[in-house]
Amino acid sequence: MIFNVQKCSIHDGVGLRTIVFFKGCPLRCKWCANPESQLYTPEIMEHPRKCVGDGNCVRVCPSSAIYPAEEGLLIDREKCRKCFKCTEVCYALAKEVCGEDKTAEELFKEVNKDRHFYHLKGGGATFSGGEPLTQPELLTELAQKCRANRIGTTIETCGYGDYEKFKGAIPYIDHIFFDLKMMDGEKHRELTGVTNEVILDNLKKINSFGVPITIRTPVVPGSNDAVENIQAIAEFIKDLSSVKEYELLPYHNLGESKYKALGRKYELEEVNPPEDEFIRERVKIANKVLKPCGKECFYTKKNAREVVL
Repeated sequence: MIFNVQKCSIHDGVGLRTIVFFKGCPLRCKWCANPESQLYTPEIMEHPRKCVGDGNCVRVCPSSAIYPAEEGLLIDREKCRKCFKCTEVCYALAKEVCGEDKTAEELFKEVNKDRHFYHLKGGGATFSGGEPLTQPELLTELAQKCRANRIGTTIETCGYGDYEKFKGAIPYIDHIFFDLKMMDGEKHRELTGVTNEVILDNLKKINSFGVPITIRTPVVPGSNDAVENIQAIAEFIKDLSSVKEYELLPYHNLGESKYKALGRKYELEEVNPPEDEFIRERVKIANKVLKPCGKECFYTKKNAREVVL
């Protein structure tokens, strides 16, 4: 189950990347910027501003789940059976399906279209999500095909998955971006819906493969931005040999509109992005722990790295 394939990215690994977004994630982070990635099934996203009001969706809906509103024709999510008939007749794309099944071969063909650019710019494929580790068969087969064709591979992961199922994919991965959001297990549950034992255990196991790892923390004001949390993460990763660097990413609310498109509530409406200096202070705290171990923490602002001295 995939929800997007994005070409020509330069921010999700080295060089020019094609990102394959796996649909489905076991976490429910309150700040998730891609809520359409959470479920393992197709969903309907609606964009009222595109609605032309022709009424075709109303006529084909078998459960009378579409009603007129000031913004346009909207879906009553409690009545909707997800038959997707409304999306089939909505030529304006005010209602569209998010999520489709793809084989590894189909996805590799998309990735392989730009192989000449990868070789020129040192890029490749990035497997993101959602959570790619929870679709291990697809991940492994796709990574193997890329390796056989000399296309670089990167994973973006929250680290939550069945190690025995996904471990076969790791030898075919060239770089891993691994999220560590909160070291306190119960607070991790409050923020994401799950505790972090599986995540921390998987990080230690993945570390043994020798694949370079970048640890990432999205810094969310009022959630995981405490000095103690950043320091605890740095302490945990400082002796992991495959972890090469630590990256702090400031919270943003750019995904807020997607919640409305899915008929969901965004819980962090009142939260503002952190100030630059606030993040820089956290970087300095992390570096006090990491630099003696030969690692370094960075602040990534607007997709450009800033080194804090």
